[in-house]
Amino acid sequence: MTEALIREAGPEDLPACAAILNAYIDATDWLPRSHPHEVIAAMFSPRLLQTRRVFVAEQDGAVVGYVTLNPQARFLPALYLSPADRGRGLGKTLLDAVKAVSPAGFSLTVWQPNRDARRFYLREGLSVIGEGTDDDGLPVWNMTWSGQE
Repeated sequence: MTEALIREAGPEDLPACAAILNAYIDATDWLPRSHPHEVIAAMFSPRLLQTRRVFVAEQDGAVVGYVTLNPQARFLPALYLSPADRGRGLGKTLLDAVKAVSPAGFSLTVWQPNRDARRFYLREGLSVIGEGTDDDGLPVWNMTWSGQE
């Protein structure tokens, strides 16, 4: 297995990103499926690249993770890895890519039931600034990374 490459996504990468998200939803017992697979896939149209920066982790020619950033809102809507590729440092590397292009900081929400993600973001220097609920009524933490000092 070669080392993962982190790069900006192109339109050809978006179906793999949608598949990673759909697989996560399917495998997560506390997360309701609010949208069918096809709707999630449609969200990853090339138009997405006009409003968001998307970075992918590529391993042996396959996309194994991705992160998206809305640079205008300084908001990170998504960071997902395929199950087999978790725990190898790819999440940190993807998050570091976002930190590099958003040095003034950014915010995100993380589901409270997602303990692994909460620990990850705290370990990577993000702070909890509040709590709330998402559109499905799931509890979330509102978090921020204040940027480079």
